[in-house]
Amino acid sequence: MPQRSEDLSAGQDSTASQRLPGPWTEDPEFVKLYDLENQGLWDFDFYLELVDQLSAQRVLDIGCGTGVLAVALASRGIEVTGVDPAAAMIEVAEQRIREAAVGSRAEVVRGTAASVAASSYFAAIMMGHVAQYFLSRPEWDQVLADAHRALVPGGWIAFESRNPKGLSWDAWDEESTRETQPHPEGGEFTSWLEVLGIEHDDADGPLITARGHNIFPDGRHVTADEPLRYRPLPVQQASLEQAGFTVEQVWGDWDRSPVEPDSPELILLARKPR
Repeated sequence: MPQRSEDLSAGQDSTASQRLPGPWTEDPEFVKLYDLENQGLWDFDFYLELVDQLSAQRVLDIGCGTGVLAVALASRGIEVTGVDPAAAMIEVAEQRIREAAVGSRAEVVRGTAASVAASSYFAAIMMGHVAQYFLSRPEWDQVLADAHRALVPGGWIAFESRNPKGLSWDAWDEESTRETQPHPEGGEFTSWLEVLGIEHDDADGPLITARGHNIFPDGRHVTADEPLRYRPLPVQQASLEQAGFTVEQVWGDWDRSPVEPDSPELILLARKPR
């Protein structure tokens, strides 16, 4: 598989910061900030509307995170199961379900789509660029196979990933991404991103590793590295078809505009045959 790498971290000084030993999704402090840093409602509203249009009364939320979508769906009378491998995320999601009093319609499970019952869901959703966390092609193929197994005949899968052709590299630095916000426990925190490196893969799309910086109210500077896969549209379409789906629709942004070369998103809707 043709690959080539670029290291963009030369000259960067990380001696004043502490790096997380594992994924940020497993760190309770970082998880507390997740919803604050992802408050945009464009994707959230898109999927709520889509589920309504599909008349999906039972939904599988793959990579449910802190349970925002699961609770919203349950509040609209839809049965939903959320799965996520991160214990810290599931803990917040469980608390959110209790506070919203929707436990009769929503449940979250620490695990993957492989753990749910077969032929049980009318739609499977991956929101929040969850599709990009499946870094290797076998991992990606497996989650699509698991979703296909979980869906009833005629069931739908929808997800999005950032368009690798639409990336703006000059926006991936401290100057462009730095912001200061209120911390949920008092004081303020400051965060920004930087790109560390790019591993080009002609068969599966670039693997881009970014470093997230967070300065907490007590002055601690903690960083977390996060690799994400940026699969081109043809790769995603082919992988869906290989898993047994039929691609029904592709959009380039949350306003449902068509895909253009510089579209920021690749949003796919596919169906399991009846």
